[in-house]
Amino acid sequence: MNIVYCIPSLHGAGGMERVLTRKVNYLAATGKYTITIVTVEQGGKSVFFPLDESVKRVDLNVDFKSHYNRNLLVKTYLHYKKLKLYKKKLEAYLKQYPADICISLCGKEIDFLGSLTDGSVKMAEVHFAKDFRKQFLLSTHKGKVWEWIGSYRVRSFVDRVKRLDYLVVLTKADRLDWLKDFAEVSYIYNPTEQMADGLPEQPERKFIAVGRLEPQKGFEYLINSWYFVVGQHPDWVLHIWGEGFCRKRLEELISRKNLKKHVLLKGTTRDIRKEYLNSYAYVMSSRYEGFPMVLLEASACGLPLVSFDCRYGPGEIIQNGLNGFLVPAGDFNKLAKYMCYLIENRVVRDRMAKTSLEMSKRYDIDLIMNQWMDLFDSLVARNRK
Repeated sequence: MNIVYCIPSLHGAGGMERVLTRKVNYLAATGKYTITIVTVEQGGKSVFFPLDESVKRVDLNVDFKSHYNRNLLVKTYLHYKKLKLYKKKLEAYLKQYPADICISLCGKEIDFLGSLTDGSVKMAEVHFAKDFRKQFLLSTHKGKVWEWIGSYRVRSFVDRVKRLDYLVVLTKADRLDWLKDFAEVSYIYNPTEQMADGLPEQPERKFIAVGRLEPQKGFEYLINSWYFVVGQHPDWVLHIWGEGFCRKRLEELISRKNLKKHVLLKGTTRDIRKEYLNSYAYVMSSRYEGFPMVLLEASACGLPLVSFDCRYGPGEIIQNGLNGFLVPAGDFNKLAKYMCYLIENRVVRDRMAKTSLEMSKRYDIDLIMNQWMDLFDSLVARNRK
């Protein structure tokens, strides 16, 4: 079976890139699939996560970022011109190298994928909430105008998805939301692998957070929360792993709070497993999510989880009081309270760590990928009728 995945690039260290790499490597190893990953903005950079050598990579080289600083009229014109070029290139590629299934990870191709005439099954994986385009705008802009623009973008996104043959989302809640507009939708959790042979007897006095340094991840909430933790536990430290355009703003906040010795922006690493295993607990402060891989990975490393109960994902991963704590979204005071509780109650922390490791088996990669392979078989069989 020939499968083509479309993603903007593979040079980043984000969760979507990590999940896709893990899945295609698994599929390639079965020997039953020919996998191609089509990018548009790889820009000659190397992939961040290692790919099976049998996975083919094709970059169509359509740079959507070069015009972002132009005025609105020029930017709009250039965007649609490049979108038309992308459509032409992708359709030509799919006709030259026929695929059974073409899967969008909701990059720019989502705007036209349903109109391509190459004959493959067209589907999408949505790694964010249905209204993520609105959430993204409102994380950096305020006011009724931006709310209207955000709502328009959500409607536009839904209309594009409805032209596809199938949609896969990441949570039960997401599926229920999408069923209001689109019947051909199912949920499949992201997969993970067991990352811990056992639990460290003496974890370091640090909490860990991982994610892009962007508004979605709400790291300013986390830094403000950690300020209260340090007031009670001055020998503890917070490590934040990731890069992004908010780094300078976060550095300034850390400086204002006098937390330079207590909050470290660590950048990126190719061995995040090592960092999880050396930590006491995981904390997440996102404004919104899809199905956060960081919680799955931290759980697979035996870490208790403390997270905002944002849409979507945390509420389906964390069972409050068993493998971690759910905190009302945006309430950084309660976030600090539960982090302090874990610090002050080592017995509870260790019990939660064992439970977290055990519960992570729900996302075993064999279990999850069997669901994907069954879905592929059914969609191809239906398309051939």
